[in-house]
Parts: sequence; C-alpha cells; structure tokens
Amino acid sequence: MVNNFNVMLFEFFRRLSSTQQKSAAMLLWSLWKSRNSKLWDALDTSSAFTVCRAKDTLQEWSCMQRAKKQVQNLPCLSSWTKPPVGMTKCNVDAPTCHNNSITDYGICFRNHLGELLIGKSDFLLSSATILEAETIALVESLKMATTNGMHEVLFETDSRTLVDVIKSNATPQNEFGDLIIQCRSFLNSNPDFVVSYIRRQANKVAHNIAIASLSHPSPHVFYHVTTTLYSTILDEIN
Repeated sequence: MVNNFNVMLFEFFRRLSSTQQKSAAMLLWSLWKSRNSKLWDALDTSSAFTVCRAKDTLQEWSCMQRAKKQVQNLPCLSSWTKPPVGMTKCNVDAPTCHNNSITDYGICFRNHLGELLIGKSDFLLSSATILEAETIALVESLKMATTNGMHEVLFETDSRTLVDVIKSNATPQNEFGDLIIQCRSFLNSNPDFVVSYIRRQANKVAHNIAIASLSHPSPHVFYHVTTTLYSTILDEIN
C-alpha cells in the first residue's frame, strides 16, 4: 500500500512543471501540519488557512532563494562578543511558536562592557511563522532603540534568512514582506543602526528572555539582570 502511494505520488509530481511541483509540495507540507495540529493538539485548521500558509511559506522560500544569490556569505560568530566602545549591541530572538497561536520574543540591549541597559519579553496571540516572529522581534527592537534615542546600535539575530532578505532587493508580497519594509524604514532613518547575523550559540540571553515571556505580564520591560539571566550574562562578559 505504501509503495503504491509512493509510486502514485512521484508519478503525479513527474507530470507537473517545476513551479507546480513547488506549490504541490508546499501544500502537502501545510496539510501535514494541519493534520498534526488536529492529532496532537486537538486544534482545527480551516482549509483557507492551510492554503494561505502554503502560499505564504512558498513565497518566503522563493524570496530567500533570490536573497541568497544577491547577498554574499556573512561572517558569523559562535560566541557573544562585546560591542566596540561607544556602541550598543541588541540581541533579538523569537524561538518558539506555540501551536501556531502564540508568538514570543526576547530583546536585550547591552553596552560595550556587556552590561544590561534594557531588556524586553513579550508574546502575541498570532499565527506567525518562525520567520515572521523573528522579524516582529527585530521590528520591536528597532522601535525600542528609536524611542530611547539610541545611536550606534548593532542588532544581532540568529536568523540568517532574515538578514539576507533585509540586505537584498527582494520583498515578499505578504505579511513577512510588510515587516521587512518596516525594518528597512527604520534602518534607512537611522544609518548608524546595523543588522547582522550570529549563530544561535551567541544569542543565548535573548533566547532565554523569549522562552520566559509567558511567565511575565505582557509586555515585560526590565532594566536589571534577572536571576535566570545572571549566569549567562556573566559567562559572556568573561
């Protein structure tokens, strides 16, 4: 039975054009996610949402492929480093999307000594993709820096795709694209703001802030190192 299905599936794909193959594969992926949501979380997903998710994800993927061709490989760090004197570093992360219904993120601003200036955690009742969640976190961090009158800020994210798309000329025609436009607007208005990619290992503080977001009122802004962050920040400073 399984072999017959595999033969049928590959024969079906063989008859499609390259563009149709991508659309069909993404729709099957979205159907599988809807099936898992129903099976494991007892969550119903509408047909319209399943199709829209497939279309949006495919458009993001296509945009990423174009961006990779336009942007050279960026140097990436595997451990957190202090910014130069006079600069501020902001790390952002949005590690999880709970059942496609909650988006959480963490933001952390530090000075050239590695000391905390301001941090924020928040969660939104939103069916955002992981890439959209990472972009929402970056937009919020850019807003915070602007509102607090910061200059010479280096923003770091562990989403290489996000950085590549921002630096490219590609703009997806969906919600992700709208967020990219917001990011570029902030960066164009603040030429001393820079966005760069780092490895996940160098983004531990923002990650820990994000996963603790559901434990605090939303949003949660703080100016002192919390007990749960103390050891991580101390290790990075040293």
